[in-house]
Amino acid sequence: MSLKYSFKEFDKEHMARAMLVSVPIPLKSAIMVGHAIQGKNLQTAKNILTQVISKKAPIKFTKFNQEQAHRRAIGPGKFPVKTAKYMLKLLKEVEANAQLAGLDTSSLIVFRVIPKQAPVNPHYGRIRGISMKRATVEIIVKESVDKKKPSKKSKA
Repeated sequence: MSLKYSFKEFDKEHMARAMLVSVPIPLKSAIMVGHAIQGKNLQTAKNILTQVISKKAPIKFTKFNQEQAHRRAIGPGKFPVKTAKYMLKLLKEVEANAQLAGLDTSSLIVFRVIPKQAPVNPHYGRIRGISMKRATVEIIVKESVDKKKPSKKSKA
């Protein structure tokens, strides 16, 4: 089985990517953790995930928040520890891929987080209806280019 990257507008000179295939995490928590780290600096995203793993900062659940506990200052939220561990592993992999490509790792921004439903493998034996929750997660980082804005010259 060969999986392909779903992001087609990939620029090899300024981007790096990595994918985890069929990891045992719920798709819903992968989507919410992806929303929490997308658009952030790579080091900031790592700090967010380590705080979730140590249960110091929750992830805000904006979409799948029915019957969720209220967390202070964010509203409905959870501590998806297992999902955060896999996402942190994926961020370390994409950082290594960026170093290999010759990108500046201090200026990397998490550009896209794409979680998808993985193929379901049925359990065999007496109880056949139970299946594992699995997701495939793809992360793309982009090198940020700090462009200085030209100063407005007065018309004199």
